[in-house]
Amino acid sequence: MGGNGPENLKTKAEIIKFLKDSFALGHKAAATLTTQNMLQPAEHSKSPRLHLATFAVAHAYDHYGQMVEYLRMNGIVPPASRGQSE
Repeated sequence: MGGNGPENLKTKAEIIKFLKDSFALGHKAAATLTTQNMLQPAEHSKSPRLHLATFAVAHAYDHYGQMVEYLRMNGIVPPASRGQSE
């Protein structure tokens, strides 16, 4: 599996399920962090567990920023930037 997920995902429902499952896995991993283990290297990585948890959040914001810029470049106001309905 590369950076785009498994190649066998074809439908929107399959992609959304994969995305939701990946977030659930991240939440499960973050829930295991303690003050005793947060600086230990994560399994299959040389990086500390805390770094991987914070990187996941920061990386998601990078992608969000890219999506916002793409929308704006194409004349679309992102939902979070729209005024509130009264």
